[in-house]
Formats: sequence, C-alpha cells, structure tokens
Amino acid sequence: MIEYLLFLGSLLVMVKASRWTIDSSIRLSDHYGISRLAFGFVVIAIFVSLPDLMVASISALEGEPELGVGDALGSTVANICLVIGAATAYRKIKIERKHIVDSAEMLLLISLIPLILLLNVTAHTMEGLVLLAVFMFYVFFVMKAKLPSPKDGVVRQKDLPQVIGVFLGGILLIIVSAHFLVEASITIAHTLNISPAIIGLTLVSLGTTIPELIINFTAVRRGEVALAIGEILGSSVINLTLVLGSAFALAPKLVDFSTFVIPVAFIVMANSMLVYQFIKHGHIGRTQGIVFLSMYVVFLFMQIAVPYIR
Repeated sequence: MIEYLLFLGSLLVMVKASRWTIDSSIRLSDHYGISRLAFGFVVIAIFVSLPDLMVASISALEGEPELGVGDALGSTVANICLVIGAATAYRKIKIERKHIVDSAEMLLLISLIPLILLLNVTAHTMEGLVLLAVFMFYVFFVMKAKLPSPKDGVVRQKDLPQVIGVFLGGILLIIVSAHFLVEASITIAHTLNISPAIIGLTLVSLGTTIPELIINFTAVRRGEVALAIGEILGSSVINLTLVLGSAFALAPKLVDFSTFVIPVAFIVMANSMLVYQFIKHGHIGRTQGIVFLSMYVVFLFMQIAVPYIR
C-alpha cells in the first residue's frame, strides 16, 4: 500500500514542480529574448523531460534499465498521440511550414533510430553514447537556427534571483521525486509480477507526460501554438536521444530491446503522420487529433493485453 501512495505522491510533486519550473523558465526566456519556438524546442522540452531523464538514469543505475527505456519510448508515444491528440481535438493547430519543416523532418529521422536498435536486438554503452552525440547535434542545430538577438527588462532585476530560485527549486524537486517514483515503480512491478518495461511504458510514461499535457493544452488554448509544437517535437527528440541514450550508457548490463517492438512501431507511425500533416498541410485538425487519441488508447491496450496473451 505504501508503494502506491509513494508512486502517486511522487507524480503529484513532479507535476507541481514541473509547473514551477516551466513558469519561471518562461519568464527567463522573455527576459533574455529567446524565441518561443526555440524556447519550446530546447529549454521547455529539456526541463519538462527532466522526470523522464531522471527515471531513466536512476533506474539504469539501480539495475532496471528496462523501466527507463520503457518510459522514454512510452513518453514519446504519449507526446504525439495523447498530448497533440488532446490539444488538436480541442482546437485546430496551424503553423507555417517554413517554421517547422526542418525540425519535423529531423524528428522523423531520429524516430527511425529505435528501428535500427530493434535490428541489433540489444543495446548498451556504445549505443547510448551515439544517442547522446545525436542529442548534442540536435541542440546545436536548433540553437543555431532559431535564436534571435536577446532583449532585457521583462523580469525586474530585483526579481531575477527569485525567479532563478524557483526554477532551480523546481528542478531539485523533480530529481528527488523521480528517485522515489522509480523505487515505487520497481516495487509495484515486482509485487504484481509485471515487467518493469511494461510499468515504464504505461504508468510511468503517462505520469511524466501529465505536465506536458497540461502545459501544451493551456498553450494551445491561449494561442501559443509555436510554444506548444516546439515543446512537443523537442521533447520527443530528447526522449529518443538524451533519455534513451542515458539509460543505455548507464546500464550495468545489455538491454534486450526486442521487447519494445510495439512502442517502436507506434512511434514511427505517429511521427510519420505528424510530419506528413505539417509538411503537406501545415496544420493538424480535430479529425487527426481524434485519430491520435485513438492510437494512444490502442497502444495502452496492446501493452497491457499482449503480455497476457503470450
């Protein structure tokens, strides 16, 4: 019983801390003049992905890398199918092709990496280092292409230490709560005789995606479409490079990647649909949003049902 309370409590803390981190980082981005699209691609995406990164790193160090790998893949599916699906089911998302095409194409290319890992069957340190190198290239690509000249004065100078303090405090809470979340998840998996990979793909990934769902739904409702799309694409890339790479690089053993066929298939399908909609039509309507939501329901059903069918 305690592990379930610890699991739920950790998720609640992570959601609240993520909100603090995002709110303060938005104020800092306005202060220093970082564009909304670039800010979503890099800054918000990185900090919203902190729970996933900490789950992947801590679970790998504790000898359960499958939990972190499952979280990274499951969060990627949730980003596209659940977050975009919910946002576009509420309101049509439209953005100019020239602002999104390069990053969307990069996401599609990076989403093919898990397919290569499936062919290799197992993954460990070398694959992790390659993914981390891809992440560094991604950051360089985005920062070089998207950042305008800075502007000052949005945050008053005397308030700047407080904003930075909230920002750092939120990160610290995310790190601590992620540790307890991993501990509780492993305990629950062992108690119910469920694979840590399944827990990561479902419960943990859904929990760590809640802040993104809240943030992006609010952003779309307020007309901050570039911010929302930048964060979703950026977070998906980060999950498939930084988070997944960290899990492999820190794992004390080879990770059997062949157990992740279903999430990899959904990632490729969902990202292909997303990129096609943006490049071909420049928008995602309510019909596509409902399709994405339906895909996520099917994904959860398959993750829960398939192990029992086997």
